[in-house]
Amino acid sequence: SYARKHPPTNQLVTMAAVVESAPTAATTNQQQQQPGGGGGGGGGEVSLGKGAWDCDKNEEIPPHLEAEVFEEIATMDLPFEGIPTIPPRTNMTHMAFFCNGCRYRVEAYPDWTAARVKQALFNGGIARSNNPNGITPGIQAWSDIALIYAGRQMEDTKTLESYNVPPGCKVMIAIEAAKLAPGAKPDPDSAYWN
Repeated sequence: SYARKHPPTNQLVTMAAVVESAPTAATTNQQQQQPGGGGGGGGGEVSLGKGAWDCDKNEEIPPHLEAEVFEEIATMDLPFEGIPTIPPRTNMTHMAFFCNGCRYRVEAYPDWTAARVKQALFNGGIARSNNPNGITPGIQAWSDIALIYAGRQMEDTKTLESYNVPPGCKVMIAIEAAKLAPGAKPDPDSAYWN
């Protein structure tokens, strides 16, 4: 519960109390296997955000595999002052896009046009991010997607490398283009991080 994880600041918490209340690997695995028990990107004790999706396979990336799939596991291969760091990626063919709180992984290359990347994202299932309570029509076709990198919206006919997008980039945004139109308002149930 929230109270267990965030005690009042005037209360002293000993390390033993924290260790006793921490879930074990067995309970975490049980939560992942139970419907609605934290797996599947729906929140709970295991997953953060709204999960991750592999557009090449058109399937969910399980929360317990996200760090491995996105190559975000810290190792002591290149430590910084004795602290493990994330080593350079070995798979530079996949890029990651954030859309409505979910991370989408897709095979894409810097010489691809933005339109080709949008098509790969759409064919891979990015429309699943549509908000049923939204005030915009949602992503109905690949042309309804806008791609953003380094604060710039990409034009369909330009390549990713013309925007200096590196191979294997993991920090791009895919958003419904209607949400960027002049005068567009955010969905009533969205928070600023969605």
